Amino acid sequence: MDPSPPFHFLLSVVGILLFTSLAADGWCVRTTSSRIAIFPVKSTFTSTSPAQPPGPLSAKTSSTIERSKNGQSTRKTESVVEKRWESTFQRLVKFRNEHGHTIVPKSFNDGDARPHLGRWVIRQRALHKRNDPPYCKIRAEKLNSIGFVWTFDAKGLAEKRWESAYQRLVEFRNKHGHTKVPFYFNEGDEQPYLGRWVSRQRYLYNRKDPPYCNKRAEKLNSIGFVWTFDAKDMAEKSTDEETWNKTVRRLKEYKQQHGHTNVPHMYNDGQRPHLGAWVAAQRKNYREYQNPNYNASLMTNKRVETLESLGFEWNPGKKDELEKIWRSRFEDMKKFVKKYNTTKVSNVPVGCNSTIATTLMWAQTQRNAYSQYLRNEPSTITPQQIDLLNSIGFAWNLTNKTSHEKWIHEYFKLYWHHLHYNNTKISQSSGYNSDFVYWVEKQKKDYNARKLTQGKIDLLNDLNFDWTPDPVARWEDMHAQLSQYYGRFGSTLINTRINKELGMWTNELRMLYSKGDLDPTWVAKLNHLKFNWKAEDINWNAMYDRLVAYKKKHGTVCVSVGSPDDPPLSNWVGKNRETYKDILIKGMDGISVQNQSAVFEVAQEKATRQLPARIHAARLLKLLEIGFVWSPLDVQWQEMYNKLVAYKESNGHTLVPYESLEHPGLGVWVTAQRSSPENLNEARKTALDEIGFVWDPLEARWNEMFHKYCDMQAKNVIGKNDKMDGKDKELFTWIRNQRRSYRRGALSKARISMLESTGFDWKIKMPCHKTPLT
Repeated sequence: MDPSPPFHFLLSVVGILLFTSLAADGWCVRTTSSRIAIFPVKSTFTSTSPAQPPGPLSAKTSSTIERSKNGQSTRKTESVVEKRWESTFQRLVKFRNEHGHTIVPKSFNDGDARPHLGRWVIRQRALHKRNDPPYCKIRAEKLNSIGFVWTFDAKGLAEKRWESAYQRLVEFRNKHGHTKVPFYFNEGDEQPYLGRWVSRQRYLYNRKDPPYCNKRAEKLNSIGFVWTFDAKDMAEKSTDEETWNKTVRRLKEYKQQHGHTNVPHMYNDGQRPHLGAWVAAQRKNYREYQNPNYNASLMTNKRVETLESLGFEWNPGKKDELEKIWRSRFEDMKKFVKKYNTTKVSNVPVGCNSTIATTLMWAQTQRNAYSQYLRNEPSTITPQQIDLLNSIGFAWNLTNKTSHEKWIHEYFKLYWHHLHYNNTKISQSSGYNSDFVYWVEKQKKDYNARKLTQGKIDLLNDLNFDWTPDPVARWEDMHAQLSQYYGRFGSTLINTRINKELGMWTNELRMLYSKGDLDPTWVAKLNHLKFNWKAEDINWNAMYDRLVAYKKKHGTVCVSVGSPDDPPLSNWVGKNRETYKDILIKGMDGISVQNQSAVFEVAQEKATRQLPARIHAARLLKLLEIGFVWSPLDVQWQEMYNKLVAYKESNGHTLVPYESLEHPGLGVWVTAQRSSPENLNEARKTALDEIGFVWDPLEARWNEMFHKYCDMQAKNVIGKNDKMDGKDKELFTWIRNQRRSYRRGALSKARISMLESTGFDWKIKMPCHKTPLT
């Protein structure tokens, strides 16, 4: 017998190694527009027996072969998802090549391809910003390679788009003599459709809440925009009639091909308007046409006759079938409520085909339809269906959850994980946040302490929940996390608001240590990390230690807002400034580490039952010790002032160019000081005056040229007839400009007086120069 392993076995091992290396390179999350997968996606729901998440390869041959078989379907589905993402990415590349940027409008779509490109781009930004689980590194690199814009000025972009659509409307008005643009009208492939944009402006204007932008209303009024008009008369407009007749001809072609006119709503033959949506609109217009109290229908007798000649059905017979499906889903929801005693569950992962997932997605559809119903918009839900859902306590919104509903919310996170991986092992290393990991561990603790209700126990037993805590495994996992945290921040104090599980675990260690119940081996390992056994005010001091680490790294305690290095620290610094803002109001006089009486005075004013003066005083002293910056704007101003002083020493003046490449930001700052001197306090004004700051560069320039004129006149370089040898064309141009400004009445009385004091002759006509003056 050949001792070498079979070829197929070796191929399976190589495949698993390749798959494991790819999976370790980054995480991907699968979402739809309304649902977010709440677990780290390793595969999608493609089999009735979900495989375990990929792990290290076993040394046993039989185990390796079994894992290879289980992974075939998941790898196949992984490749499908990646191909779909890559296909959409290529569509984005095409858009960038055509438009020169990646800021795709939300409503933009390049044909019938799914997902819509605009929504897909927005989704990538949202996933990258949330980064929980981490956004796939490979995908981020690909998007960065084409200059993908992760953040942009949405308000400015919206204003540009509005202005662009407005200019198209002006062109339409100039061409047709009015602004009554048909709803489906559009010239070329420009977005949005001009007709829809015009309709949108009327809707926003008539809504009144929030008020329509006055500036936009004035611009539209300036071209005679019609805010209200008779839609029935509009139907007779030749342009709209032409569009309608063209669409009827397309409907005839559809009937010749399919034998009927019941076009599905999502059907699209690549032309505008979409044929399926147009057919649905005709049925809606017909219902309005039949209502005697509705006088603005776009349907006419002629159009009714034209459509009926094609055998058009105004009410296709799907109502009974849809009602039957709705009843079936409703019965599933009743069973769900009976078992879980709530309907406030929304975190349905992508790709899950279970009955519960279908029921919960159906519930969300009912909520959306109900919102449309309340807004008097076309809706698929009926008053009878609303009453049935109310009879079982259906929740129309997902806010204000009770403690039981919050528990169920967390439970279903575990439910989806179990459905996917067939286990209930949860850890931060697998991508879950600390709050959820802590919740899972708390169920075990409450069960062993007999604090868990039988109903909750039964629900967890449905998932084959492992009630046995593994103290050794948990110790190793927590110790690894604590070591990593200590390596980054140099502290073992953990803020439970940032990492609840790790924070609670360290607090448990301190409690066990105080009772003498902690394993000496564990104590030794923790002492190696300089573990703080007698800490108080832990949450605050944990963030203080992070600020100290930030200062060591950056040399400052001015943490920028939304700092990418440590966003929670930025928020914490801001809260402390707000808490002790009275220090800024009173000034820093007397508030120092040395003058502890002044510190305790501030602490006494801040004292509460939860935070006594002793705690406030300790916090203040610690902040003062590291030079805490109470007003970062003062620090930033001083830094720019120091740069201006250095600039003057090098250049001899303070006239910094607005866009100086050698001194980025300094020109903008100098301009800001000149533009609003009333906002500067006396200390800042004095500091600027001491270095000869030029508050009005134009006035300074005029005075400079005036003194130059006086000097040259004194030297008889400039005679009575302003005879110049052409060596100083700048001064010659200045003199000519003064006479021109004088004749136009644009010269101030003060300047006229200064010039006349030198004998300046206003009537001399300057000689012409053949060479252009600069």
